[in-house]
Amino acid sequence: MKVKTLLYLCITSFLMFSCAEDNDVTVPRNLQEYINTSFNNNEFGEVIACAASANANTNLAYIFYYPVEGASDFRYYEADSLNVDPNVFSNYRRNSLAIEDVFGGKLQRFSRPGATENWCLVTYVVNGKLHKSNPIRLKNTSKTTSWTDKVTIDYTTSLEPKFTWTDNAVGDNDIYFQVISETEENTFLSGTYTKENTFQYYNTANVVLNINEDKTPPALEIDKEYQFTMMDVSSDNWVNLVIEEKFIPGNLQEFLDKNDVDTSQKITAFASSANGNQNLSYIYYYPLTNARDFRYYETEGTSVNKDDFSNYRRKILTDATAFGTKLRRFSRTDDEENWCIVTYEIDKKIYTSNPIRIKNVTQPTQYEKEVDINQNESLKPTFTWTDFGITNNALYFQVITDNTNAFVSGIFTKEKTFTYYNTTNTVSNINTETPPDLVLNDEYKFTLLGISSENWVNLVIEDTFEVE
Repeated sequence: MKVKTLLYLCITSFLMFSCAEDNDVTVPRNLQEYINTSFNNNEFGEVIACAASANANTNLAYIFYYPVEGASDFRYYEADSLNVDPNVFSNYRRNSLAIEDVFGGKLQRFSRPGATENWCLVTYVVNGKLHKSNPIRLKNTSKTTSWTDKVTIDYTTSLEPKFTWTDNAVGDNDIYFQVISETEENTFLSGTYTKENTFQYYNTANVVLNINEDKTPPALEIDKEYQFTMMDVSSDNWVNLVIEEKFIPGNLQEFLDKNDVDTSQKITAFASSANGNQNLSYIYYYPLTNARDFRYYETEGTSVNKDDFSNYRRKILTDATAFGTKLRRFSRTDDEENWCIVTYEIDKKIYTSNPIRIKNVTQPTQYEKEVDINQNESLKPTFTWTDFGITNNALYFQVITDNTNAFVSGIFTKEKTFTYYNTTNTVSNINTETPPDLVLNDEYKFTLLGISSENWVNLVIEDTFEVE
């Protein structure tokens, strides 16, 4: 008898707890029922929200929303079909999705897997009042979100950049949402809406709405990296296009004006496209002893005065050693052609390279493996090569590395031949000391770069050889 009584009490307690708990994730309940049981009326606050497909992934959608101060209980609801009235709340069921911060937590987003298209909306509670978004039409397959970095930035005033993009680039635009954030810690600075395809930081003349909470965004700082993000949103709250572009206020001339510049010598620098990849370029440079603060600057396109340093803007690129540790190179992932310059500092003086013309599309670097190696004289191989049809090589850079990729020798010639180590036809070199004798029977690598007068690498020849 006691066992039956105990069992009855346990079951009763479990059922009472289940009824009291708001568990509409595990036991499906529609949005209207949630409203009826949890709130006293149908007066709702608003939620700013929209959705986009992930970059190059139609099986993942992001549902972005702006959580106002004091908001809690963030929920995602989705209809079972597109063939329903999106304004009838009983058509929506709750779906438990992962939430993550965006722009340092100023926005948040649900991550929704799957390619099925539906209507959805977002809710949260503020001071006991339900807030809900307008219905969002998921279009991850029928109108996949385009992601790009194509935006024009006008720096007429360095700390007040003006951003302009193609109007209604993919169609179906209703409004544009712009965010300015700091890159390093993803700190939110400003969020604005415009009907026009332009925005200037921080000018609200054409701003129709903002999420800055009546706070004037801080002034931008010279030499700090920021990110511009723009979402092209349709009337049914689907994001047609996302633009993301990093930028750094200030130009090269401004940087040079406030520093001591050494004009007695130029940094040895040149650039090439990666083998088989026009979207990846390498900007090589030779750092002298004690060089630091390596910087990369580039122009907006090629139709500018390459010698006007005010046309160059700094960009933060990944930087690594090359040819052992003798050279370094920036890696640039962009198919747009431009002019670029490398700078660094030695003993509080700034050094600059000559302008480099990036030609990753109009003349992508040609990679070959054929070089004639004559070893009639022991330990003194002679390398001879052709231009493989290229007509604008002005200089040839030859590098020899050993089988551990350690740098051995680097010299420049105007002739298409070089004998190790004979400097008769050498026009310059990056050897800080006389290169060592080659070791009999050891394997080495010979790399030849054919460079144009604009410091673009037209040709790369790579070959290994065993010393005889």
